[in-house]
Amino acid sequence: MNGLKRFINTNIKELVTLGIILVIFVISGISKPDLFSTRLPNIINSVVLWMPLNLTMAMGMMMVVIVKDIDLSIGSLVAFSAMVVGILFRDAGIPLWLGVSLCILIGTLCGALNGFLVSYVKIPAIIVTLGTMNAFRGFTFIISHGTHVTGDQMPEAIKIPVQEGLRIGEFLFPWMVLFSFAAAVFFYFMLRYSHFGREVYAVGSNREGAHLRGIDCRKTEFLIFTITGFLAGLTGLMSASRFGYVNPSNTGNGLEFVVISATIIGGVSVSGGKGTVPGVFLGCLLLGTVNTIIATVGIPGTVQRFCYGLIIVIALLLDQAITGDQRKLKARAQA
Repeated sequence: MNGLKRFINTNIKELVTLGIILVIFVISGISKPDLFSTRLPNIINSVVLWMPLNLTMAMGMMMVVIVKDIDLSIGSLVAFSAMVVGILFRDAGIPLWLGVSLCILIGTLCGALNGFLVSYVKIPAIIVTLGTMNAFRGFTFIISHGTHVTGDQMPEAIKIPVQEGLRIGEFLFPWMVLFSFAAAVFFYFMLRYSHFGREVYAVGSNREGAHLRGIDCRKTEFLIFTITGFLAGLTGLMSASRFGYVNPSNTGNGLEFVVISATIIGGVSVSGGKGTVPGVFLGCLLLGTVNTIIATVGIPGTVQRFCYGLIIVIALLLDQAITGDQRKLKARAQA
């Protein structure tokens, strides 16, 4: 009994997120009785296919928020890296493996630029990434001349991660989805068991204390932004595969809002030092469910952003309530 109570107290945020997902499905099933009888496979496939880009990018944003920073440039960086490689596919006919490598390299270098300005030049992250958000999007328009790269101008093999995958009955799990899930598993073990993961939480919890323990806080912060850039470059390629084109205005547009939403909803504390991969995974799953269910039950798409904002507010209120209760319990225990 004590073990169950401890498990609930430890994972309360994740359990609440999971409960909200179930409530959404139940309410939708009541309003649309055919939801679970005929359309469930399509809904699950839609939710699953919605997740890869956001889940992959959320792994980096989670670490950024844990150390009390923010990265507003990820959507523009996704577009910039994807556009550079898309143009090279179209005009230079480079092979797919080279395009993948260049897309990741561009994202990594741009992420390192963000990290350098934040950690070593000591400019606040929100200012740096607000500037680079506009700069990367502007570069995307400049190099593309405002035109997009279509699917038939890119290698045919780039579509394989979306069109093929693991099929279980009526459910198809594209390779892109499985890759994003594997990335989440990798980050789970890295943050939980590696020395770097412990440094991330230490810097987010108490930067001065981490410095006194010999942790190079600037290096850790720099690496976090660099890894986030790496994931943005990878997400740019995934976006081209998912949608079949690269557009200077649409690609990555609003991605930062969705990813930050999923991160906060998933229980990553804006106060720093707290957050788990399972929580962020459930945050992405919740937003994917909301995104899909809204269209399924006939609610106008304009309500989607309102729902996102409402869920974020609820998540922040829940975080404050849980944090307050934990502090009271800790104070009682010490007393």
